[in-house]
Amino acid sequence: MIAKTISRPGEQRQGSQVAEIEARDAILQAATLEFARLGFAGARTKAIARAARVNIALLYYYFKTKERLYEAVLEQVFAEWARRVSLGMGAADAPARRLRNYLENFFDFVAELPVRPRLVQQEMMQLGHLGSASFKRLATTYARPVHRALLQLLEEGHKTGQFRKVSPDFILTISAVIVMYFTSSAYIEAVNGYDPLSSQRVAARRKAVLETIGAALFTAKGRRASLRRGTVQ
Repeated sequence: MIAKTISRPGEQRQGSQVAEIEARDAILQAATLEFARLGFAGARTKAIARAARVNIALLYYYFKTKERLYEAVLEQVFAEWARRVSLGMGAADAPARRLRNYLENFFDFVAELPVRPRLVQQEMMQLGHLGSASFKRLATTYARPVHRALLQLLEEGHKTGQFRKVSPDFILTISAVIVMYFTSSAYIEAVNGYDPLSSQRVAARRKAVLETIGAALFTAKGRRASLRRGTVQ
């Protein structure tokens, strides 16, 4: 005789909630790729639902409209970027080490899904399907706090003798050095004849980014401190 397992109401609700989270995440993941590949106008919700393996009615149940889905995708990119790059910036390490943490986390975030910065750049270049107010909300909510923390870190690093004195716009240089390689990957492949997104090429690029920004910013003291953890000065 086979004993039947009876699910309790609480367990059923918990299982349903997990399934809902997984379905929503699958939709967002598929939408990220579709919007990055075809832009807002070219993307189709039917294709997104098919890629996510959900019924299109479920897509509209969670997100209501294509515009809201697009905004949710961009918000996820901004929020996850801010969370990831901030992880090592508040550590009990020297300024140079914390800056290196930021560089490594930023690069790894982009490298694991290179379409992320493409989405943000598309939105900025097209002046926004979200509208200026909505896009500004994302930038001020997620990017501005990171930007301010970096400004404070640059000042602290200079005061401790670990950083050279640089313009605040150096932060923009950091972003460009990291992001442009991935957003220009098709051009790089066409010109150089190799896949710039292969694991070997990405690893080499990561090393080059750290070395390039370090050479521009770190003093000798800063270079040594960037390699150590748990050293405040």
